[in-house]
Amino acid sequence: MPTTTDLPKGDKTRSEIVRAAEQLFAEQGFRAMTLRDVTREAQVNLAAVNYHFGSKRKLMLAVIRNRFEPINLERLKQLDALIAAYAADPVPVDAIFGALFRPLFESAHAEKDQVLMQMIGRAITEPADFIRTIHKEFFTELSARFMTELQRSCPHISTAALQYRFFMAISTMIGTIIEQVLLQELSAGTLDPTDFETIVDELIAFTVAGFIQAEPAA
Repeated sequence: MPTTTDLPKGDKTRSEIVRAAEQLFAEQGFRAMTLRDVTREAQVNLAAVNYHFGSKRKLMLAVIRNRFEPINLERLKQLDALIAAYAADPVPVDAIFGALFRPLFESAHAEKDQVLMQMIGRAITEPADFIRTIHKEFFTELSARFMTELQRSCPHISTAALQYRFFMAISTMIGTIIEQVLLQELSAGTLDPTDFETIVDELIAFTVAGFIQAEPAA
């Protein structure tokens, strides 16, 4: 994979702008960061940012795409492999959530990626319209694919209950990855917040136990 020094000048400039915006978004959030902050961090002029992205919102979409598109592609690759492996049979629910959860945690763990976790935390506190844009572009299709398989594996759950539970599963996943320090505090230091493998195993077990339950009686 080429480094930024190996890229053509235009691509290198674009890459440096994305890197700078990513760092600033993680530190300050979308509302607080400005394009002038980005130009200072990336050591480029404002014209370069406008040329490559056109606006702050389009720049941030590029940042999110840079970070989350590879994770989502890996999620879909794993889901497709599971569907092929089980053929006409439903995929086990724990395997579906494994394909959804593990690529995110593995990405964060592979590079001890604090910036990724900060970005996730920032994203949930950003303006609602910005979050809707992000979700529509990067997660709508992904969510639909996973919910389709979950419905096939849990035919006893209504569509409405499945949507509630999927929302809660995603919320739990996000809370787990951005609040790891709380794990250490709650366990009085006996549990390792960087033990992603165990954390994901427990997250899957917890999620599946709630997800597959029969719906409460009216």
